[in-house]
Amino acid sequence: MRKIVFALLMVCVMTNVYGQEYPFLRIEYRETLIGDRIDILDGPKVLTKQEVYQLMQAQPEAFEKYQMAMKKQRTSKLLDGATVLTSAAVLVLSLIPPQSSSYNTRNNLLLPAMISTLGLGIASGFYRRSSRNITREAVDLYNFSEKKADPIYFDDGLTYYRIPDFIGVQIRFYVF
Repeated sequence: MRKIVFALLMVCVMTNVYGQEYPFLRIEYRETLIGDRIDILDGPKVLTKQEVYQLMQAQPEAFEKYQMAMKKQRTSKLLDGATVLTSAAVLVLSLIPPQSSSYNTRNNLLLPAMISTLGLGIASGFYRRSSRNITREAVDLYNFSEKKADPIYFDDGLTYYRIPDFIGVQIRFYVF
């Protein structure tokens, strides 16, 4: 009898943790070739930009912060791309042999290219961290706000239902 009660208790706890009526969003960061990418996840599913916009529009303040974070992320990616280009220019300029006729040009361009690479890398890091922090704020505003909108149904068949019961358990069903 104890095993059955324990199993039932574990099922209730797990469904309460994993079966939410409203999506609980979380953030994941991935490094890419140029900059990093901020993914917003609902459970194991990576949400597309349209799905995130659809969810965030229920909370105007969170949506505004998310848009600001996406602008900063775009700026960070542009700065990262410029950093890659100036790093390639520094590499090419440093490989020019001293006997070449463009050696003077190399000396005139190498130091500014190195300084600009350093400056772009630092500025990109500031924007990257700022976009991460603002995205985290937007997701926290969405997750922990008082006002929740109606559940949203996506095309993948994952839906949310409210199940009335006496212990407050919500269960997530898959519709095929």
